[in-house]
Amino acid sequence: MNWLDWVLVVFFVFAAYKGFTRGFIIEFASLVALVAGLWAGVHFSDRMIKALGLQVDSAAIAFLITFLIVLLGVHLLARALTKLIDIAQLSLPNKLAGVAFGVLRSAFGWSVLLNLVGSYAADTLASATEGSRLYPPVVAMAPLVIPAVKESKWVQRTVDDIRDEVDRMIE
Repeated sequence: MNWLDWVLVVFFVFAAYKGFTRGFIIEFASLVALVAGLWAGVHFSDRMIKALGLQVDSAAIAFLITFLIVLLGVHLLARALTKLIDIAQLSLPNKLAGVAFGVLRSAFGWSVLLNLVGSYAADTLASATEGSRLYPPVVAMAPLVIPAVKESKWVQRTVDDIRDEVDRMIE
């Protein structure tokens, strides 16, 4: 195990604790909200641009607005379901299942982050991931779940803009 594995383990342990304290319903809803928010942002941000009358350069803002609307809706539904679980006295199973989903949600978040970093700084990331046991399965999660993220026009445009800006700063 290398240093990246240890960093991931620390975050996964924290996610397990957080999953236990929040419970399955909230953790599952967080995972669903993350995936659904990303998916809705990728597929509906163009419609959001038109609905808000924004310029094409505002694709990231439209994505963010779409993402946050989905996140809020799923979160409110999860809070209501948690109240029902508490009434039915199923809190312990809810909390134990929350551990698994907390770790899964954290791994997915790291997957998105590592994929974004890898799309820009693959050489730097390659040296950091050499000998890592957790990197290959973690980095494979996001493209498996949301293959459209890599094909999204605004993601490609944003990554290209960041590359251009960094290149200008280096020169």
